[in-house]
Amino acid sequence: MEQPPSPPPTANSPQWSGLNRDLLEKIAKCNDTRTDVLHFRAVCTTWRSSVPLPPKTSLPPLIKLPFPIGPNPRLNPKRRGHFTLKESTVFSIEPITKISNSYYSTTKTWLIKIEFSTASNEPNTKVLLKEPLSRFGFEGLTQKLPKVLNLLDYKVSEVSKVCGLEFVAVGKSPDEIELNEMKSIRIKKVVVVDSKKDQDFAVMAVHTRAKLGVWKMGDKKWTNIDDGRERAIYDDAVYYKGKFYAVDVTGLAISVDSSMKIKKVAHPLPRFGFGHGGQFKYLVKSPDELFLVDKYYDVEREMFRDEGVDSDSESSEFPFYLMVYKLNEGECEWVKVESLGDLALFVGDDCSFCVSVKDYVGCKANCVYFTEDSFSKGGRDDYPGYDTGLFDLEDGTASPLSAFPGYSKVFWPPPTWLKANSCSSGITAVTCTFNQKLQITGHSP
Repeated sequence: MEQPPSPPPTANSPQWSGLNRDLLEKIAKCNDTRTDVLHFRAVCTTWRSSVPLPPKTSLPPLIKLPFPIGPNPRLNPKRRGHFTLKESTVFSIEPITKISNSYYSTTKTWLIKIEFSTASNEPNTKVLLKEPLSRFGFEGLTQKLPKVLNLLDYKVSEVSKVCGLEFVAVGKSPDEIELNEMKSIRIKKVVVVDSKKDQDFAVMAVHTRAKLGVWKMGDKKWTNIDDGRERAIYDDAVYYKGKFYAVDVTGLAISVDSSMKIKKVAHPLPRFGFGHGGQFKYLVKSPDELFLVDKYYDVEREMFRDEGVDSDSESSEFPFYLMVYKLNEGECEWVKVESLGDLALFVGDDCSFCVSVKDYVGCKANCVYFTEDSFSKGGRDDYPGYDTGLFDLEDGTASPLSAFPGYSKVFWPPPTWLKANSCSSGITAVTCTFNQKLQITGHSP
């Protein structure tokens, strides 16, 4: 997209390149994310030289975490290896120039998850485009993107960080991995401490048999979290306001602080239907609240009679229902949320996040975006899948996200204002805010 030339500077124009270095350093310290630093460096040569290039990931480099996390009697005793941490970032991309109204028939905000490769410090970095609410690669997306995408032409912000553990075999480990071994190798959920100091770095994982494990920098093995119960099955975990929080299938929630002190912060949800609430629970953090999204399958009228849900409504053929709560830690309880206001929640199999629709135009307020498995229906160019849905708190109904093209377009298809150049059929180059080129692939490595 060709941009109009910048107007010549006037006598009253601010001379950004002449700012005092001490002031530049103070401004630089206000940049919270890598993307903010890259934008800062892109202003001019002086600003670029005042701040070093940030690392591609916020994770400490070259960490090897112990394997396995917890006991698994079905694990092959000859299986040897370790875990490495992988990080993805959910980005919001918006145009910053005026575009004709016809372009907005798609969306003004595009959300995309990108995993950066940290294998090399070379300028050209391979990245993987991933489905927004799952851990899978985003098949077929690169064919829809322009050959060159200059991020200086867009407003780019980081929405959420997503971490995962990847198993790396060592020595003569058996080639074939049995199904029961996958419980030790494929880790359900991974969250990390948000700290710039390596010595404070720690990881919490929901692992084998839905147990909790914590690894702190320098530890030789994982610490399994024992909350005092004979059987605890955890669904999700987050790092929130300096502590790890985790919730189990009943809604019982605990916190774990830096000293490994365990505290119960919420009692189980009231028992009704098949148990304590729904069949899967997600934790979603906002600046002010910690939310719990409780997802139900195959809604039945008698199960929700007291909740006022009409299973004969048009959406009853879509077999999901959600309830949202917020944590009242002082009272050790979950409080039902009747309205999210201008917030929209997003929950998936490896990440959950929250946005304000005032800041992210195109997202639907007072709703929860969710997916059951993959974002895809199984065929390329066929997104979102049937089990990707939108739950509206106002009327208490869930519907396939594909039924709301005005709101599903924050994910798919890529907005028309990205198509300034002809599309490629594979590798796509992206020019970043520091003139770094990224090679993008839509396939899992």
